[in-house]
Amino acid sequence: MGELPNDLLAILQALARKEITVDETEQLIEAIMDKRTEERRKGSKSYIGRDFIINPGEEYFGKVEVVNGKAIINGRLIGDLEVVFGEMIFSGKVAGNVELVGTNIVWNGGHIAGNLEMVGCSYKGAKPIVDGKVNEVNNFFINGVLGIVRNLVVKPFLSGIKIEE
Repeated sequence: MGELPNDLLAILQALARKEITVDETEQLIEAIMDKRTEERRKGSKSYIGRDFIINPGEEYFGKVEVVNGKAIINGRLIGDLEVVFGEMIFSGKVAGNVELVGTNIVWNGGHIAGNLEMVGCSYKGAKPIVDGKVNEVNNFFINGVLGIVRNLVVKPFLSGIKIEE
């Protein structure tokens, strides 16, 4: 079993020292858990034909999917990142996995805590530190198939979609 987060540990220690009651302990723990659930819930989004940006010093919670858009990651993403047929500029941190398909990438260092998978991508710059596995599939056949899919399927399909907020 893993270690308890510091905030929960502090609450339990206060209970053990009889500084707070059992009811107060339950209320505090419930409030912390509700906040974490809300942060995870509000963060998962898909960006189709739009840009997703995390500026330096910012944090974003949840899974992010970018299709035919640009992902600029200069802050911290607590979750997974998927970019399909887009562009990415990366110098930040991702606390999950990164999956890139048919994407043009500019690496400026950074850190990926999970796995990095790249299929049919082109990139330049200083790659990030990756704690997990790195899997790269990049050959003439894959690039040709992805180009056909992008030009004959994705672009015409996306041109018929109107995005409203």
